[in-house]
Amino acid sequence: MGRDWFVERREVSEVLHQRSGPRVPAPTLERGWSARRDTPAGTERHWTQVAGDGPERGALPEALADRARALLEATPVLRPEEGAAEEVARRLVATARAGGAAHLDVLLREVDRRTLFATETRTVEDRQRYALLEVKAFVDTGSGLSELWRCAAWPDGTRMRAALPELETLVEDMLRELRDSAPVVPCPSASLPVVLPPGAASACFFHEVCGHPLEGDVVARGGSYLARRLGQRVAGEHLSVSDDPTDGHGALAFAWDDEGHAARPVTLIRAGTVDAPLLDSRSALALGRAPDGHGRRVSYRHAPLPRMAHTRVEPHQGHLDALLADVPHGLLVRHLTPRQMDLLSGDFSFYIVEAREIRDGRVGRRVGPGILRGNGLEALAAIDAVGADAKNLFATRGCRKLDHGPLPVSFGQPTVRFRQLTVGPWR
Repeated sequence: MGRDWFVERREVSEVLHQRSGPRVPAPTLERGWSARRDTPAGTERHWTQVAGDGPERGALPEALADRARALLEATPVLRPEEGAAEEVARRLVATARAGGAAHLDVLLREVDRRTLFATETRTVEDRQRYALLEVKAFVDTGSGLSELWRCAAWPDGTRMRAALPELETLVEDMLRELRDSAPVVPCPSASLPVVLPPGAASACFFHEVCGHPLEGDVVARGGSYLARRLGQRVAGEHLSVSDDPTDGHGALAFAWDDEGHAARPVTLIRAGTVDAPLLDSRSALALGRAPDGHGRRVSYRHAPLPRMAHTRVEPHQGHLDALLADVPHGLLVRHLTPRQMDLLSGDFSFYIVEAREIRDGRVGRRVGPGILRGNGLEALAAIDAVGADAKNLFATRGCRKLDHGPLPVSFGQPTVRFRQLTVGPWR
């Protein structure tokens, strides 16, 4: 019968600047541990929140207790120079106001997460520390407010604050984009070519359409349209999609999952063929495979589930301008957010948050809010080009699954072109 323990310390600090003004919530520190034991009657789990100096004597095995107590140290480790993060937010808001913005929303978040996973025979420790930024600019274009959202990540707050000049330039570029692409025209109601540019938030398309359908628990129960097609071709050879927890550019990556398995890249779609699922221990056992480092927990209070980390489309050939050149009329879609994803049928719909017209191979005016809808098999088969100009984007809000809260995830992709997808206005 197996036994294991999972110990976690998570410290979070935030600075926000919204229309109502700046706000600095009190930093949070969560500390605790969970234990799992297999018995003839099933699996038993319990968790314990830690207060004070650490676990009480006897609460954990003696061989584990000292390491757990050191990891669960109560002294804060996120100690930026006083007011430094608030100054970053103030500077960015001032830059936006000087550029004529109606407002700029700013979220700065720094996280330090330390974990320890142990069985009766081995122990694995990991640490994730990262800083995240979200900014949303609002500009009055004469026919109402238009907005743009951008995000970024760094290995820590010090490097984020050092990037302030680049961030001020980012805000200026956002305002220029909003002004130059005005006036906004209504989203067309049509089936037409759609292009996703490199490193854009539209990469969440592959997170939803390829990633969730190939998470191990879904595959084990045959619960998705891709789970039933392992080993089958669903797209052209130019399309490969992977999920790689180690690809975080020093920010969101992790070396070990929350079950003590080494994190490693998994190819979901390999040269157009459905390849492999994302596995935790439980789904790996059900499928007769080995775990692949995708067992993730929201916290020590939660059991692990197979979850995505960094989902990316692998580069192929070409670049944005070349892939736009053959499009007489279409949409360049930079920002999608999920609306509905039916895992069994593959039917999907996304909100189009940011898009621009394509006319005769050139990017034109901004398009008003819309809906992109279709079916996963048809959409994947409609991808006729994948560029080599890959970039990463960090999605700071995170991904939810079942009743398990958000986990930080990120995306990466080069330019991706669909021959035809169905779009329409957001009514």
